[in-house]
Amino acid sequence: MVFHGLWSRRSLAAAAALALAVTADLADATATYNLAEIAPSVASNLTMQQIAAILNETGPNPPYLVKYALTATEANDNPVSAAPLKLVQTDDPDCRYLGVYHNAISSRQFATYLGCSPDLGTWKERGTVHREASQPDIRVLPDDSVLYADEVNSTRRPCVYVAYYGNTGNRTGLRVLVANPATPPTNSITLPGTWLAKADGTPEFGQIDYGGSIANSTIEINYHYYYRGQRDLDAVGTLTNLKTWSGSSDTQINTLVNNAGGNGKIGDAEVFQVGVTVYRLVEAQADPPSSGNTFGSWRLFLVNQTAGTVQQLRPALAGGARSLGNPTLTFVTLPNGTPALVFTCFVFSENANSTPPGGHLFVYPLR
Repeated sequence: MVFHGLWSRRSLAAAAALALAVTADLADATATYNLAEIAPSVASNLTMQQIAAILNETGPNPPYLVKYALTATEANDNPVSAAPLKLVQTDDPDCRYLGVYHNAISSRQFATYLGCSPDLGTWKERGTVHREASQPDIRVLPDDSVLYADEVNSTRRPCVYVAYYGNTGNRTGLRVLVANPATPPTNSITLPGTWLAKADGTPEFGQIDYGGSIANSTIEINYHYYYRGQRDLDAVGTLTNLKTWSGSSDTQINTLVNNAGGNGKIGDAEVFQVGVTVYRLVEAQADPPSSGNTFGSWRLFLVNQTAGTVQQLRPALAGGARSLGNPTLTFVTLPNGTPALVFTCFVFSENANSTPPGGHLFVYPLR
């Protein structure tokens, strides 16, 4: 199924042609994944089975850090949940590791927050990024400007919101955002809602073609859409110059995950590259929506997008939790100089057994 790529209504045929054209432009451009999503050379030969073992937390190396019910500390020293956490490494000594996450501000709304950590284990909240929003994602670009996205719900119809924090004078977008997360972005856009969908959300950045100007850029965004209010499915789109949007259903991912046991909603997805192979880490429900098992059947799937293969993951969490969602994967360098893979997910209280629910963080040294 193809979705609207422009603000006005189009025929399905025209929208499909536009989506294919923009996808071709992205493939032909100098687009690449952000460094946070590319495995370092020491890990470039990892096989799918080895990656699955790491994500199942049964890899051969002892973990650097394992956290359950992850929290950040507010300015008043009050601990708050830091989940679902998306983190990136920066060159700002004041915020070596930067993370974004959301928390409830009412019974129906969330806000997104930014926190910093010197060591991945201790997080200090710097402030609110965006109100009436959730499921944030972030990338630091090569010139230290910043791309940010979330699922905004101020109109009671969730949509994808994208913001850019550019460099001004001798201040980078990164430095401005860390100093005051509430700083208005340089540019922003709320993407048009997907046709025949009741919601769009859980955005995650893919390949990016950026040469120093957001007005001359191409950004791939993975997201989910709530098709006819019946089932969430994955999609992928392209945002050109932070103005023109085109997206389409990610048929490959949806089919692979569905056939591997993801029979219900298919949602948040994280793309990363190991060597020449592109992978996708995907959340999906094992039970169909009609089962009523809304939160207890979320599972994680590892998709080899290059080879077109998939396997269900079963992370060996302390306490035996089974229902996991909102997976993220980031490559970083540890404070001791060792390259590492950081895996985070959300542990639902349903089927948690004795695992503390909330944000889970697993840091695995690559050596």
